[in-house]
Amino acid sequence: LHEISITDSLTGLYNRKHLMETLDKEVSRCQRHSHSFSLMVIDIDHFKKYNDTYGHLAGDEVLSRLASVFKESIRSSDYAARYGGEEFIVMLPEIGPEQGVEAAERIRHKVAEQRFGNEGEPIKVTISVGVASYPDNGEDAESVIKKADEALYEAKEMGRNRVVLTGTSKKKKKSGVK
Repeated sequence: LHEISITDSLTGLYNRKHLMETLDKEVSRCQRHSHSFSLMVIDIDHFKKYNDTYGHLAGDEVLSRLASVFKESIRSSDYAARYGGEEFIVMLPEIGPEQGVEAAERIRHKVAEQRFGNEGEPIKVTISVGVASYPDNGEDAESVIKKADEALYEAKEMGRNRVVLTGTSKKKKKSGVK
């Protein structure tokens, strides 16, 4: 019963409630020991379109298989959870921002190698990832998530299928005549 209460039934990853409890504990641990952690917010690119085109069962397969990719791509000390819908969070204890970006890039590449669908041409799925770290980007779990989420949306604005570390992207200014 305990396992069921902390796990997302579709993906087998931890659920949002357990995620928030775990992040609060990690922040407290990091404060006590002057340590850091990195956090990724991951979103499946164009997932609504995929779901609408191929159906909810196909969308569920994507969510489930990507969760497996996340689990296979992280250390035993790392933590992966389904944040909601097609968003996931991966927390990397004792990892700084640059190493967090490296881990996110590894995951992004592994996802891009996957192919979905049984009929016709295999379908490629990509992810966008925002990375933030504690304590550099916030003093509590919510603020670090918020910064990683902002970086995720920058990744989407920059064309998707990429990793952005919070505060490092150079948004392109649009030029031309109004």
